[in-house]
Parts: sequence; structure tokens; C-alpha cells
Amino acid sequence: MDSISSSTAPSILIVEDDAQAREAIAHTLTEAGYEAVPATSGEDALDPIAAEFDRLNCVIELPDRAEGWEVDTTFSFIWPDRPVVYASAISAPPGPLPKGVFLRKPFMVAMLARAFGPARTKGTVCAGSAALATCKNLTVTRIKPAGSFVHLS
Repeated sequence: MDSISSSTAPSILIVEDDAQAREAIAHTLTEAGYEAVPATSGEDALDPIAAEFDRLNCVIELPDRAEGWEVDTTFSFIWPDRPVVYASAISAPPGPLPKGVFLRKPFMVAMLARAFGPARTKGTVCAGSAALATCKNLTVTRIKPAGSFVHLS
């Protein structure tokens, strides 16, 4: 995993096991003004998760012992008010999301940056269900307090 810098840009922990997808996501989010910190696995993400990340992008199915749900549970315990975007090739999450947004793969990487909202300064939280519902080219199929399901149209 890359080291965490002291940038003033909001940071996103990217948990993606596919190298090409991880690089594309990191590049797109960096271009959008975020500090993208990639992790290659759930276990790789759990080690530095206590660092102050402003957002989390996590694939649900990971090939190691720590799946995306475990990464999210740990992240959400430490940072309960921080936005999370889940990604998976499954058509819908297996149950209600604890919080955040579900993107079905494949999706346009630029939409991920839009889902997180505009990059501001480190520590600010600017994305939530309301912000996500206004993203163009996203269809929100269900929003409820426990989370939302978002699919590309």
C-alpha cells in the first residue's frame, strides 16, 4: 500500500484487488482533487485504516480473508460519519447497507468521483445520500436511512 501523505486534499482509501481498476480509480480520483490511497486487499486496508481517511471505496468480494464488509465495518466503527462507496459485480447487495452507496460493476470510473462529491479540504465530509442522488447518469433505485443502492443508467 502507498504511504499516506500530509496532503490537504481529502483522502480516499481505495480497496480494489484488480490492478488495472485500482490504478484507474486512483488516477481519476487524484485528477478530481482527492488523495487516493490504494490497498490491494482487505488485509492490506485494515492495517492503516485508523489513519484519518475521509472516504472509503471498497470492493465487496476480495480474494483474501478480509472481505469488503469487514473493511467497511472497521472503517465505519472508527469513522461513522464518513462516506463509503461499495463496488461489486453482483446485481445488488445481499442485504441493507449499513451506510453508503452501492455501485454495480462495471461502472465508469469518473462516476465514482461524482458519487463522492467535490473534493474540498481534508477532514470535510461532503457526500451523503442526498448528494449521491443528484449525480447525473446515476439512477438511485432505493434510498433509505440505512443506505442506498445506486446503479449506472
